[in-house]
Amino acid sequence: MAEQPDIAEVIKNIQADVTTIVKGEIELAKAELMPQAKAAGIGAGLFGAAAYLGLSGAAVLFSGLAFWLSLGFQSWFQLDLLPALTLGFIVMAVVFFLVAGLLALIGKSRMTFTPPQATQASVEASVTAVKDAVAKGQAEVGALSLTGKRPEIEQ
Repeated sequence: MAEQPDIAEVIKNIQADVTTIVKGEIELAKAELMPQAKAAGIGAGLFGAAAYLGLSGAAVLFSGLAFWLSLGFQSWFQLDLLPALTLGFIVMAVVFFLVAGLLALIGKSRMTFTPPQATQASVEASVTAVKDAVAKGQAEVGALSLTGKRPEIEQ
């Protein structure tokens, strides 16, 4: 009969196996979540582009179109210069807020996430395997204490 490993060695082996399983699960989760992180980065980049374009476009077009509208309001409604300028700038502000909101909605639609299904299935399988191993170990310990003999360990 082959020499049976002692309890300390078995516990060390179990600890090593659990550590290996946990490291494997972490690597699987990283591999599964990486594409989602990439998509989130693209969505964040779109939000940044929306902000940059919103501010740059607002600075250039806002001024030019607001003055152009102000001249139109001044001649169409016979307004003085100050009320015509105010009305022109308000209209342009509303237009650019609408454009920035549209870009933000497009960026938000690009940021979709799904749970890591393969990792969850693997973790569930690992937990089941560990529970089965613990139950088997408990049964063997129970058999050992009842019979006083060491049970055969399957290789």
